[in-house]
Amino acid sequence: MGPVPGFTLLHLGNVMVVAVLGAAAFSGIGLVLGTAIPPQQIGLMFSAIIAPMMFFGCAYYPWSGLDRVPAMKYAVLANPLVYVSEGLRGTLTPNMPHMPLVYSMSALAAIGAALWALGIRTFVRRAMK
Repeated sequence: MGPVPGFTLLHLGNVMVVAVLGAAAFSGIGLVLGTAIPPQQIGLMFSAIIAPMMFFGCAYYPWSGLDRVPAMKYAVLANPLVYVSEGLRGTLTPNMPHMPLVYSMSALAAIGAALWALGIRTFVRRAMK
């Protein structure tokens, strides 16, 4: 694939913050899905949730690349992978187009907190059955 233009490790602290916030958000997703989906249907999760999340998570293209499709540009913001991808893109290749880092980090913190709160609630509800 060759060298990545503009790749730098100067902002390694920000890389770690984005990675930890992303891990917290995705562990919250795992908690919610693990307590909301019956074990017999867990295979469905991969095709119905994980695959679209990867495709629409801006991992393969920058979020600003969706400027030509405004409805999709704002619809993908419900996907936490967008913020991880953009946060890592902004810290590792700051010269490439990316979402402002403060937006990525703030969204990951908010999504992570919301998903953990929901996940704990669904876990307690399922445990009490």
